[in-house]
Amino acid sequence: MNRSKPAPAKRPFHLVRGDGSQDPLEAEKLDRFLLDPDPLLIASLRKEDQDRRRRKATWGLALVLGLAASVPFLWRLGPSHSPAGLTGKVASDQEKGLLLLDKGRKLLEEGRDDEALADFSLAVRRAPDLADAWADLGTGQSSNYQSELAERAYHRALTLEPGNRKALHGLGNLYLRRGEERKAEAAFAQGGLDQQLARLYLLQGKFRQAEVRLVPLRAESPDDELIYRMEEAARLGILDPALRSLLEPEPIGRTPWAELGWRLSKQKQYGAAAAAFAKSLAEIPDDVNALSGMGRSLLAQNRTAEARPYFERALGLDGDHVLSLDGLAYCLKNEGRVDEAIAVWQRLSQLYPGGKYGAPEGLAWTYYENRNYRQAAVYFARLVKINPHDSRVIDALNVAVQNLGFTSPR
Repeated sequence: MNRSKPAPAKRPFHLVRGDGSQDPLEAEKLDRFLLDPDPLLIASLRKEDQDRRRRKATWGLALVLGLAASVPFLWRLGPSHSPAGLTGKVASDQEKGLLLLDKGRKLLEEGRDDEALADFSLAVRRAPDLADAWADLGTGQSSNYQSELAERAYHRALTLEPGNRKALHGLGNLYLRRGEERKAEAAFAQGGLDQQLARLYLLQGKFRQAEVRLVPLRAESPDDELIYRMEEAARLGILDPALRSLLEPEPIGRTPWAELGWRLSKQKQYGAAAAAFAKSLAEIPDDVNALSGMGRSLLAQNRTAEARPYFERALGLDGDHVLSLDGLAYCLKNEGRVDEAIAVWQRLSQLYPGGKYGAPEGLAWTYYENRNYRQAAVYFARLVKINPHDSRVIDALNVAVQNLGFTSPR
């Protein structure tokens, strides 16, 4: 078998194409890491946010006063500015707000959280009296690790529409992320969200309480795979790691500093993220999610030797911790211990077959780099199912499929 590097195909072969109506996503630049920021960066960020809010409040007051002064003149300007005209404008704004919400929801499904948040923010400006707009804004802010803002948005939605299920769902999930389980239970109960209550009870090990809510849900939706798995777990009294990973909310840590660290990390400000995680760990040294966040921030700066102890400390507290296992595998790979890294990722895939986190990505790119295209194609195909709009993964899958007959010794 020819084991030399395969020659590129003479004509491009496309197994998967992105949606032609969307701009292709920019390929991730793995070698772009930011330098450590000024130690006062985090405080500065907070001050800028406070100043921005103050300016908005001042501007808003001036606008209200200006509008109040101009109302008498508006009534004299003729038919185009009549109450009927104003009513039409309100309706038009609501329609535009609804369109922005639809667009934002699609972006959120594609993992384009920043763009979704921008559309939700515009929707709120267009239709400030629409409860769903505030609920979606809260969801967008929560996805971007802005819990305090998200909580306010959800409460604003509930002020406009008490009992809004979307807001109560988001609020309950937000409380669950923070570990405030009683508040989460109250929010889910207020919204009549039986599946979310069952989810909470399964995570708490209250299997009988979960089963009571899941039995009628199963009768209503007999083909729902997740409800089936939840009911089976409740009936047997066993929550396996794979199902737990699907039910658990995305981790943020146990302090505001940890959440800030995840937010900065998502923005690729890895030095600032590490500083925030260090503050969090100074308060709660055994916070598994903060330990993992610290490790990942250091790893993103190519500081593998410093990152690895944080993953090992986290795994000492929780041996099946998803993000820490993934981080440890990347450390092993960077150290040249590729076979050990693959073994950790394979264990992670067995523990969490849903592919919610990094095992398929780590395995796909590692096999690809080692020219084991058959295995790479298997994991790239899984990644495409998770995010069908990632052009970088789609391109790699196409290359792997072109070279399926080629497999390296590794």
